[in-house]
Amino acid sequence: MEDKRRKWLKSHHDTLFPFFPFLKKRNIGWLFDSVKEKAPEKGALYVHIPFCTGRCTFCILTKERPSGNTLKYVNLILEEAKTWREYYSPVETIYIGGGTPTSLSTEELKLLFEGLGEIFEIEKNAEISIETTVSELTEDKINLLADLGVNRLSVGVQTFNPGLRNVLGRRSGVKEVIKKLNTAREVFPLLTIDILYDLPGQHKRDVLADLQMAVGIGIDGISLYPLIYSPKTAIARQFEQPAIETAKAVFANARNFLDNNGYKHVNINHFSNGRDKFRYSTYFNRLDNVLGLGAGATGFLAGCFLKHKSTSEKYIRSRAGDVFNVPEATIPVLWCISQLQYGRIDLEEPKRRWGFEPLEAFTATIEKCVDRGEMIISKKTIELTTEGMFWANTIGAEMAVEYLYDGKGGLVSLEEGSSKIAKGIMLNKIRHGRKALKGTHK
Repeated sequence: MEDKRRKWLKSHHDTLFPFFPFLKKRNIGWLFDSVKEKAPEKGALYVHIPFCTGRCTFCILTKERPSGNTLKYVNLILEEAKTWREYYSPVETIYIGGGTPTSLSTEELKLLFEGLGEIFEIEKNAEISIETTVSELTEDKINLLADLGVNRLSVGVQTFNPGLRNVLGRRSGVKEVIKKLNTAREVFPLLTIDILYDLPGQHKRDVLADLQMAVGIGIDGISLYPLIYSPKTAIARQFEQPAIETAKAVFANARNFLDNNGYKHVNINHFSNGRDKFRYSTYFNRLDNVLGLGAGATGFLAGCFLKHKSTSEKYIRSRAGDVFNVPEATIPVLWCISQLQYGRIDLEEPKRRWGFEPLEAFTATIEKCVDRGEMIISKKTIELTTEGMFWANTIGAEMAVEYLYDGKGGLVSLEEGSSKIAKGIMLNKIRHGRKALKGTHK
């Protein structure tokens, strides 16, 4: 009964909404100075390529049709990268996402990779990932990416089911998908794919069939995502979201299948056969250095979020991202919530680093989660069960609201300035949040 009133947050970005009123706008110079003051640390690099030739019915990412600006866009990414050369630490992992990065031409991809290599100190054993779709993954592109040093290829498969691929607007047939994955398997040390569940008309057996195919091919990392029914997407306008009870059953079944086949649940959406470490994902979740470059790219440096303009046109006009400083008092809250992506919060580390007690900070949320069978509390950790992993993003938002808006976080009113906007978003995202927010308005 409670599940019907509780909002299932499918994206980890949703857990950040409660923090918005606390963020302090800074200028890029302030961030440069803050980064320079810190001791050198290893970092991650994210580059966003928004261009995509497809028109999938489900996509909510920052994307646009390739135009005559693609070469200029790559050059400007490298110009922005140069401004960080003297500030940024050695790079341990690079993730190039989209859009579809492989929609760039051979010359543009060479320019991007070679330019980044000249600008930054990239470690010899760095994990270098790039996203692609099957339709853009030609034999020439496979060989080019391997020559450029890509050692982790991420392919947006979504499903092997022909009917569901049609619903999603995927252009490649199943035989082509399997053929190209097998070819890529022979070339790249690490091969990962995305699989979607909670699709309209999708059954439990369909998801299992997708996972069986992935395991059979020898995929190293499987990102299992629920479809987000955004009103901006064609699929959401055409279909209703399936019942949440169905999605929970599918998720539990999928997790059990992957576990039985040697895939560890390394974070909320990602499963690995042990070879795929997915280093990039660990940086955001540890609140370590992530430098984002390009339209829509986000980074986290020196306790600040760095967020760029959403389109290539806006990025070309103004490359410097917006800087939002996270106040020191809210950092341990953000850290704890980020750890939920792993399904585990170490109770000792926040005590040691900040004198922060998670069991005291999130008492009400933890009690409810334990009662629902979503959490197990031990002497040193909070562990999420399978049910808890399903609800992890929602739990993170619930924890943030409990702590930040009852006075502990220092914000006593949601009626001024940007707080009004954040309040509206939160109440929409977390329906039962009205109870958590009761008594905070003065």
